[in-house]
Amino acid sequence: MASALWAGSSRDRVFGLALLDAFTAGAGLGYLAHQYREVLVANPATVGLVLLFTFTLVVLIGSAVRALRRAASRVDTIFAEELRKKPSPGPR
Repeated sequence: MASALWAGSSRDRVFGLALLDAFTAGAGLGYLAHQYREVLVANPATVGLVLLFTFTLVVLIGSAVRALRRAASRVDTIFAEELRKKPSPGPR
């Protein structure tokens, strides 16, 4: 499993590490839910608000990542256009 995470392109590695991170977080949350079962059952409104906040945070982070990627691609396009306009230096 560990060697599969590092094989392939960097996008595959990022995806593999994200899956591993999600599994770790899920296992930790499952352990906490098992330990504090009575507290969770006694406070459903608090649990609902925490879940709503978490979902909203995930959506906001996702939209921020998309916006930053769009901005980065625009900057790359501008740099590529500027470098095409500039003449290459002659031999010395």
